[in-house]
Amino acid sequence: MLKLTQDNFIKARNYIFTHSDDINRAWFRYNFENKDTNAFMDVLAKYQYEEGGFGGLSYEFDYQGSCLKCTEIAIGYILGLEEKPPAHHPVIQNMMKYILERYHPEIGNWGEPVEPEVNDGVHCHHLRYRGIVITPIENEDERIKNYEVNEKACFAAFVALYSELVPEELYQEIIKYPTEHIFQYWDKNSPNYKKEIFDDGSPYDFDYLEWFVYCLKDKDTASKLTSILCQNPTVFMELDFAKSDNEYTHLPCDDINSPDNVIYPMVKDLVDDSITYRIKQQKDDGRWTQGWSMGEDVGFRKLQILYDAYFTMKMLVKFERFGRIEF
Repeated sequence: MLKLTQDNFIKARNYIFTHSDDINRAWFRYNFENKDTNAFMDVLAKYQYEEGGFGGLSYEFDYQGSCLKCTEIAIGYILGLEEKPPAHHPVIQNMMKYILERYHPEIGNWGEPVEPEVNDGVHCHHLRYRGIVITPIENEDERIKNYEVNEKACFAAFVALYSELVPEELYQEIIKYPTEHIFQYWDKNSPNYKKEIFDDGSPYDFDYLEWFVYCLKDKDTASKLTSILCQNPTVFMELDFAKSDNEYTHLPCDDINSPDNVIYPMVKDLVDDSITYRIKQQKDDGRWTQGWSMGEDVGFRKLQILYDAYFTMKMLVKFERFGRIEF
């Protein structure tokens, strides 16, 4: 089984420490040096604004103010910690306040992930403020049917993880919509099964729902939801690995980030083979790239360098979790 060599690991580390920012350097130290949750949370706290949201964690736009998108990325870091911060941690409490204040009960979900100011600076076309007006959905069944998973179910996951910080009635309401959306529209055995989700859907939906199910404290419900997600374990995975050389694609190892993932045994060979492919994609300077260029002007090139360092960090964490680095 191919492993990243020690020399190539050092190349990647040097690229990260040369081209990245404080949060990625802190994430490296956490994963490869000390596993110190408090030290990492101290660095993460520097990216949190007074109202509880995070800024500066996305490399797809240069806006530095707080937004749901950067708060989503902060959630991803927290879920990646082996020891989760306690609910009384000030970062967690302020974060929950920010998330709940932006919840829209009239649709059972959150609104746009970025702020209008994102459009004023350098930003990728796919991640921009669209000015979408929140239209109340009076019928609960319609809220469940039309539940938008991408970039939003992660907030329901955070609510589930720290449910003790949320009033019980509100907690039950928030988790109901993604839960019922899976039960009713992802399950092949449901009369409401929506095949078009899998024909035209996004790999991000699958990833965010994995987060959500992982965070549920009701393990019986989580088990049932997991079995539904396992019905189509490869549907959003790109199985032609070569496409990732020039495109942003989700290989099996990009959807399954740990051997502890409950779906891993079903797709083990595909995940292991895709890790091997990813290892071979390392550039001579030590980095990995996402397979596509953001743009050619100076602003985009600055973002590209930061994103490549971030992507490189993600690769190293993935390889380490699967025991694919020589130490």
